[in-house]
Amino acid sequence: MKLVTRLGLAALGAAALGAVVLFVPDLRWRGVVVARKVTGQIQDVSWAELLDIERPTGHFELHRLAASGNPYSSVEDPVSSAQDRARGKELFALRCAKCHGTAAAGGLAPRLTGNSLRHGDSDWAIYHTITRGVPGTAMQGGLLDRPDVWRVIAYVRDLRAAADRGGSAAVNGAAVVEPAEDTTAAQLLDAATSEAQWRLPGGAYDGQRYTHDAQINTTNVARLAVQWVHQFPSSPAPNETAPIVVGHYMYVTLPPDTVVALDARSGEQLWQYVRPMPADLRLCCLTTNRGVAVLGRRVYLATLDAHLVALDASTGKVLWDHQVEDYSHGYSMTSAPLPIGDAVIVGVGGGDFPVRGFIEAYDAATGTPRWRFHTIPEPGEPGNETWGNGSWKTGGGGAWGIGAYDPELGLIYWGIGNPAPDYNPRLRPGDNLYSNSVVALEAASGKLRWHFQFSPSDDHDWDSTQTPSLIDLKDNGTVQKLLAVANRNGFFYVLDRQTGRFIRGAPYARQTWASGLSATGRPLRLPNADPTPQGVFLYPSVSGATNWWPSAYSPATQLYYVNVLESGGLFFAIESPPRIELGHMYTSGAARAVEGETAAAYVRAIDPLTAKVRWERHNAALSEAPRGGLLATAGGLVFGSDGPRLYALDAAAGTELWSFGTGGHISAPPVSYRLGERQVIAVMAGQDLVTFQISGKP
Repeated sequence: MKLVTRLGLAALGAAALGAVVLFVPDLRWRGVVVARKVTGQIQDVSWAELLDIERPTGHFELHRLAASGNPYSSVEDPVSSAQDRARGKELFALRCAKCHGTAAAGGLAPRLTGNSLRHGDSDWAIYHTITRGVPGTAMQGGLLDRPDVWRVIAYVRDLRAAADRGGSAAVNGAAVVEPAEDTTAAQLLDAATSEAQWRLPGGAYDGQRYTHDAQINTTNVARLAVQWVHQFPSSPAPNETAPIVVGHYMYVTLPPDTVVALDARSGEQLWQYVRPMPADLRLCCLTTNRGVAVLGRRVYLATLDAHLVALDASTGKVLWDHQVEDYSHGYSMTSAPLPIGDAVIVGVGGGDFPVRGFIEAYDAATGTPRWRFHTIPEPGEPGNETWGNGSWKTGGGGAWGIGAYDPELGLIYWGIGNPAPDYNPRLRPGDNLYSNSVVALEAASGKLRWHFQFSPSDDHDWDSTQTPSLIDLKDNGTVQKLLAVANRNGFFYVLDRQTGRFIRGAPYARQTWASGLSATGRPLRLPNADPTPQGVFLYPSVSGATNWWPSAYSPATQLYYVNVLESGGLFFAIESPPRIELGHMYTSGAARAVEGETAAAYVRAIDPLTAKVRWERHNAALSEAPRGGLLATAGGLVFGSDGPRLYALDAAAGTELWSFGTGGHISAPPVSYRLGERQVIAVMAGQDLVTFQISGKP
């Protein structure tokens, strides 16, 4: 009887508790939330955090979380008092402002106002980011107690609301600014003497990567500090883009083929164009893109699937899209186009496939083709005789870099890549023009004026696609129009850019394949420099003594600056000819590093009047390809990178004057431009765009 009574009382108690849970809403929602957590329906909320949310004194509204189980759409900041908001402001200044800037305006880390937040805009998304941190960045979790996190979020919410009321907020995730400025052909011609903007991939047509702006100089560079940082999504490919700056617009690319326009004043995103890539891209190497070009109110993108696309500079809207070639055959494009006059000029990659490379000009307004220069001449054209056995048909010769331009001579200078099949020249007897050459083309017609071949019948994959520097220098008593370039094969060359005549050359890095250069600049090959089935070890390696990494030249110091890789490697040749199949790699050998072989990276300053190295700076933290490029300035500086560090060297002596650890490996060249009265240095570091200016009065 007692047992029955106890069971009855227990049943009545359970029924009463059920009635309370059913009819008292807060308890009902708490029960549902706990049930969802137990059954794994609520993710990214710990039990300790759930206890905070469930506690009656927590002031969280539970019905939305009970209904959806999604904290990102349902958990809202419960902080409402002015006292808590004031405490949030204090905590932000203490813990957050060092990176995110005063009033969350941005600094080492992104700004938190006027734009969409990378890791989510909801209260729980912000809470989750603050408490967990962001792996791979300086954002660490656990620096604040959980109640204090909500106070900081309340303060940030106030800042974002104030920004919205002030008109600097984003519209559909893009900040509101005036339309893009017109970029005229005349402005591009004047870029060599302008300090205001960076309108061309190399700064100016001369390829010198030199800015006449001297505001940042040897006396104040130690005060160079971060202006703002814009973080982009992570990518498996290195970001090698050189930003283009026109007015308040900055244009950058992300791998594989995304264009983003930023407000150069704040780093806020203005618009984004994403080009979907086919699943069956045919590439030899990385899915990278090195930047865009501008002309008029258009932004031009050369794509990995071999299209040239024109975008509206203010909105990112596609204006036209022209297929340059069939990507399925192996054609691709990775570098920025070159705008000249009313035309846009591109070069194609694909030299490791059985194709014929070319350089082509298009009408800037319509995308209509103007002219095409094939880098591998066909029968009846000069140079075809340098291809034995009919090998010209599949000779490679990609033009995947970007050229320089002399408006006075009306000539474009463009570097050409390796012949195909690579590594075994016996399959293509002859010098194989115009592979591994620089060609001078008439800008109006594409007609070949002259050429100079650096590595005849190349069998080491030493593409000659480096952008040359066009320099006017007093040489032998008279000012001469010269072309200077450090080649991937280990030799530095100075040519007469009017005629292509070889003036001088010398090694600038260790090389063991040639005894020197002839009076005409032809390499004097050493015995046993040919690849073999067993492999031959040579300097430089297949990566070259330098690569596409942009060099710089300073008219002030009259020195040429180049990133150098000191590394040897093995080269193999295969005797049997490879199968010719469109869209499939076309090589007759291979190259690789040697285990235990130590590589070293340097910046070297070369005197074009003597072809001798004047000074060098060892990149101590780097034992691999430098990748990032260089920038010379009228302030007597050379900017470069050493892994994640951006540094400034004394251009005359090579002494390091300043450096900054960006946190991301720098694979891109720095640029310079004016923002109001301030000179700015910008560089892509990993997937972050970082800008710098002098702190205080310049």
